[in-house]
Amino acid sequence: ILEPKLQAEITAYSHSLSEAQAQVLALELSNSQDNRRQDRLSLAMDKILLFRLPHSDKAFTKKVSLEVDYEALPSRHRTLNISRGEAYPQNCLTIDIPLYSPVTKELLGIAQFSNNQEILADLKKDVRTKLTVGSTLIVLLLIVVWSIVFRLGSRLSSYASELAQANKTTQQIIASMQDARIVMDDSGVILEVNPYTLQLLGYSEDELLGQHISNFLEDHSFLNGPHLHQFKAELVMNNSEVNFIHKDYTMRPVMISGAFIQPDEGDFSGIICIGKDISALKKAEQQLEEKRVQMEHQGRLSALGEMATGMAHEINQPLYIIRLASDCLRDYFKVKDPSCPEAEDVTKIQDQVERANTIITNMRSFARADRHSMSPHNMAEPVNLALSFFREQFRQHDITFSEEIDSSLDLVQADPQKFEQIVVNFLSNARHAVEGRRQEAGSDYQPQVTARLYGWKNKIYFEVEDNGIGMDEEAKRRCMEPFFTTKEVGQGTGLGLSIIHGIITEMAMEINIHTVAGEGSTFQIVMTPVGHQPTV
Repeated sequence: ILEPKLQAEITAYSHSLSEAQAQVLALELSNSQDNRRQDRLSLAMDKILLFRLPHSDKAFTKKVSLEVDYEALPSRHRTLNISRGEAYPQNCLTIDIPLYSPVTKELLGIAQFSNNQEILADLKKDVRTKLTVGSTLIVLLLIVVWSIVFRLGSRLSSYASELAQANKTTQQIIASMQDARIVMDDSGVILEVNPYTLQLLGYSEDELLGQHISNFLEDHSFLNGPHLHQFKAELVMNNSEVNFIHKDYTMRPVMISGAFIQPDEGDFSGIICIGKDISALKKAEQQLEEKRVQMEHQGRLSALGEMATGMAHEINQPLYIIRLASDCLRDYFKVKDPSCPEAEDVTKIQDQVERANTIITNMRSFARADRHSMSPHNMAEPVNLALSFFREQFRQHDITFSEEIDSSLDLVQADPQKFEQIVVNFLSNARHAVEGRRQEAGSDYQPQVTARLYGWKNKIYFEVEDNGIGMDEEAKRRCMEPFFTTKEVGQGTGLGLSIIHGIITEMAMEINIHTVAGEGSTFQIVMTPVGHQPTV
């Protein structure tokens, strides 16, 4: 009575086990690389041939054959139609199992299993033996068969769970990447982005998907037109530095690499790019360059200091002789006639000697390379020292120079020599600005430069104002960059505004620039007096 049903159950059991084994072959076909796929398939088939049921020394499967659809699964050598086991197995139940890709569900091929009928016959014999014992043993046997089928189902479920977990892990790894990952079609239209890309650019996923990547790049020709055709021809792109445009219109430098996936390499055809944010690296490079320029400038100042020392040594001797002679003449005219014109000339000689000595002393102090510590200072002192270099220059160049220096201001924590260098830079730039405008405007233009030091609302301000050529928005935006200049070659002190900005930041000050192209500029430094600094 149970024979037909028993035969059907045994056949179904054999079929289920073969399906479970076929899943392993499908995974190997899908996941293995082309150069390793044949070896891994052979190893998986050998494992299937070694499978035995509990308490049996006979192989469950005598032969496994594989027939691959090479249109669905391209293979360079077409060597995946493999057969393992007995060449002509006898007394076997042959089962054909289609192999589908676990990801795309596409048919990859057909696996043929030759299952040993002797094992199935042994199972039926055991059942018949147990039937003679009674219905209780039949129920127990059915439970055993059900347990085996359940374990097979558990294995299949375990395979599916592991595959799902692997997919989930892959997605988590992609989501947690600290690099921008952008997937595009073969024309550069964005199809997929990871969360870091959204953070880097400031856009939502909906704002990026469906847009061409060039819309978010400073260089719109990147991955567009000839550049895209070249990329498709080379298939790879290594370490290209590009500027992405953030949603707030700031530039984000990114080192980007990519690969072009051709249609014959899989189901996907398009471009995958990985980008590394190098903003911190670019900032470090800029700071390093600023330090290098500052060191070069310090070297020039040191050389100037040595030259000033030599000049002072050579000039002090004749100045001392002139001063000694003028003192003798002054004493002579005091006795003879203090009000005569010659006595006034002697006074002028003494004044000029003092002026020459002051200029040499200031030049040596300005160029001294020693590092000064920050300490409270009246900022009128370094300002006046710096002005002593320019008063005569402005007069000789017919530049109207005005000074508004308040010497009664509170003290400021600063390095006076570094601040003096800042003042010299501002005045030098102002002189070049007004002379540049005079060349364009002609004789009707009167150049003017004003230096101010004043206090207002618990702050101290120093500013240099000129009516020179001014700057446009581009020059104003870039004026703090190293080596950026609008002066001709050979002009200027060599101390760029980028170094000035570094010195001002070092002394916890602020710089403001107000400029209009063709009208003039005002460079302003904001300082906080001692006793008014915010407490931490």
